[in-house]
Amino acid sequence: MSNNPLKSIKAITFDLDGTLWDFEMVMRSSVALALEELAERDPIAASRLDVDRIISVRDRIADELKTSVISLEQVRLEGFKQALKDVDRPNDELATHINNVYLQYRYANIVPFADVVPALTALRRRYKIGALTNGNSYPERVGMGHLFDFAALASEQGISKPDPRIFHIAVEMAQCEPAELLHVGDDLVDDIEGASAAGVQSVWINRLGRHIPLEGAPELQISNLSTLIDWLIE
Repeated sequence: MSNNPLKSIKAITFDLDGTLWDFEMVMRSSVALALEELAERDPIAASRLDVDRIISVRDRIADELKTSVISLEQVRLEGFKQALKDVDRPNDELATHINNVYLQYRYANIVPFADVVPALTALRRRYKIGALTNGNSYPERVGMGHLFDFAALASEQGISKPDPRIFHIAVEMAQCEPAELLHVGDDLVDDIEGASAAGVQSVWINRLGRHIPLEGAPELQISNLSTLIDWLIE
């Protein structure tokens, strides 16, 4: 890449869900398996619920709690509790059990995109590598802890992207200047606008080939991490 603007970077942070693996697929399959467990414990409740309804209730709870940064695991638990109440089968103990089943599959079923492990392995030889996420996928929980030097999670910091402060926390963890940190993510607001507001460089990863009007598109775009390797390791 000519006139490479990324030559000055010393560390790279990655969003996780949607950037390094297919979160939507993992989440939906895990909810479906949690519903199978529910059918064993309360067939009536299970017959009144499906994956889309569970997701809708969870999103409603998240929207109600959007003014406060709390654990997304707690949001999911509250979603299961409310879903059972919505179908006239309230049972907080059962909701807790179903939530635990969901979380078990949620982490166990994560499979990184094919380009992820090779890219992080190569990049880590030259840069500090960090996770910067609003989600609850700790790298260690998904068997990827060895690929990261640090992690800044919104649930631990009490600040979520696109707030510039969480990017500044990542800068401190990386022990570099804001302009020396590169953030890679799939969300144009949380990842790209948030990084820009913090003075951090960013690359938008558009794995799904989404069409963005030219005037609204980030300067640096990739469809997979192999391109990032080409840019950074010449």
